Amino acid sequence: MLSKAAQHGAALSALVAFVLASADLAAPSAFAADSPIYRATVGVGADAASANISWRSRNRGPEVVRLIPVDRPDQSREIEGRVADFGARSYLSKVAEVTGLQPGTTYRYQIGSDEKGWSEPEHFTVDDGDGTWEAIAIADAQIGVGARVSEQAATWRATAEAAQRRAPDAAVFFSLGDQVEGWGNLVGPRGQYDGFFSAPQLRRFRVATIEGNHEKRPTSWARRHYKEHWILPHELGETSHYYFEQDNALVIGLNSNRNDEAGLAEQAQFVRDTVAAHGTDKAWVIVTNHFAFHSQGGRFSTPEIQRMRETLSPVFSEVGVDLVLSGHDHMYNRSHLVNGLAPTVPNTPAAPGDVLTQREGEVLYLTLSTAGGGKFYDFTGRDGHSYPGMTLKRARELNLHEDTVAFWNQDYTPDYSVIRVSPEAITVRTSNAADDSLVDAITLTRAGRTAAFHPASAPTRHP
Repeated sequence: MLSKAAQHGAALSALVAFVLASADLAAPSAFAADSPIYRATVGVGADAASANISWRSRNRGPEVVRLIPVDRPDQSREIEGRVADFGARSYLSKVAEVTGLQPGTTYRYQIGSDEKGWSEPEHFTVDDGDGTWEAIAIADAQIGVGARVSEQAATWRATAEAAQRRAPDAAVFFSLGDQVEGWGNLVGPRGQYDGFFSAPQLRRFRVATIEGNHEKRPTSWARRHYKEHWILPHELGETSHYYFEQDNALVIGLNSNRNDEAGLAEQAQFVRDTVAAHGTDKAWVIVTNHFAFHSQGGRFSTPEIQRMRETLSPVFSEVGVDLVLSGHDHMYNRSHLVNGLAPTVPNTPAAPGDVLTQREGEVLYLTLSTAGGGKFYDFTGRDGHSYPGMTLKRARELNLHEDTVAFWNQDYTPDYSVIRVSPEAITVRTSNAADDSLVDAITLTRAGRTAAFHPASAPTRHP
């Protein structure tokens, strides 16, 4: 076994090599921060036939999104952009709400006007609606840790590019909070968000984000950057709780920052109401919330996480949530199936490739590691101590796992996940972004359904 120092050294070397190898993935000029039209993104809409395209513009006149079906160019249309509530003297923030997207269609689009000019073309593809679809999920790009914006933006772009190669036809791109650090350099959230938006995948997939705790740092002013870009479908007031329907799944996004007693009651009721109104005809219910309930990242026993877990986990089980996706802890964690607060612990240790048969009330919780590589958290045992370089095998030997945690990985390099949803199962393959090695693969199915999932042939890297 490598010493802890050697393990950290190897991880650091891999991360440095990863960033250097991605140096050619420089910020694309078409939507760079010094362009007339910049920070463009395709956000999810209310359903699979909708999208909210937002951008910043230095042009004061009206602008539109010109949308062209690639296979039917004669059916192009223009959707007028409206000015959002978040503007400044040097730019306007604009959004165009697109509806009526056709299943299985690839759309080419440009943003601008004949008078002021047009952006370079981009494209995105709408899922075909046959009940089987894929999504990309990342967490904590967190551009700007230690003021290393350029370095982390390059790593983030390389991670997003690796995810696109694995799932080029993904219907949704989930970003699970902490898109930026929020402080730490002279330009604060402004330059950090420019780094986050330098990834072209934000314009090539329908993006579903949630707020992390860094979205509100250092002041509420930082939150304006988040709110201007993502027009959240079916948002509950200004809470950033929202939902959308994607084929056979209901997706609920929660703002974990609203975690006092009143905020948690608000979240619980929103989940109950949304599932009752929109989830009964869906095969799956997926929740995204930034704070991780079941993780060895050092926060499991903090009062804040305990309060959230004890309040919301029983609600998730009550209404039939299947999968919860989180970030925040900058290491990968997979729970056992959990009913309320009670885990179902199998006789054999968890391993990549597991197929879990879900019973009523059981929920799977996944915590994803950072996509930007700015910082990582060491494994923390149930004894409250942090263990840099700890291995999964050794943690099991020392009985350091929390009762609800089945599997974890911390190799101190960025990850991404690809989620495949079908009528029979949800499968999640989590990969190391630097070399595409397998971190974990898990299949969730229900009694009476059949599912066979074998992770693609790839080396498995564990600390």
